[in-house]
Amino acid sequence: MGDHGVSQVMSDVRPAGKKPVILVVEDEPDERFLASEMLEETGFEVIEAETAERALAILNERGEDVTVVFSDVRTPGTIGGFELARIIGVTWPRIRILLTSGDASDQPSDLRISATFIPKPWRAPEILQWLEEAARQHGGVTED
Repeated sequence: MGDHGVSQVMSDVRPAGKKPVILVVEDEPDERFLASEMLEETGFEVIEAETAERALAILNERGEDVTVVFSDVRTPGTIGGFELARIIGVTWPRIRILLTSGDASDQPSDLRISATFIPKPWRAPEILQWLEEAARQHGGVTED
């Protein structure tokens, strides 16, 4: 009898598979957890990656599903956030990229990178507003 309420709630959520998928690339477990928590509450499906290499491995499997990559500029390993953004831009041009960094000088000066930069500490409302727009444009026509 207690289960009844649960299925009711589930049916109010968007149909399975229709959630925008966001890949969070962040090596700090606390920050990754905060970002994932915030995004899941907003109705995104979150995939987490600690490194850009891991993110690329995930994209190789699920690139078609992913709407947005939200990455720290400074990621451990050989590939940093800007390099990751460049690879994604070439390989998965549909995917929107949001880069963040605690160092304001980290902003992309490289015009080949089509990424949005938000300095840390970022606030949830700015990220969510950007994501709403990105999710709306995804699948729509984006002007280049």
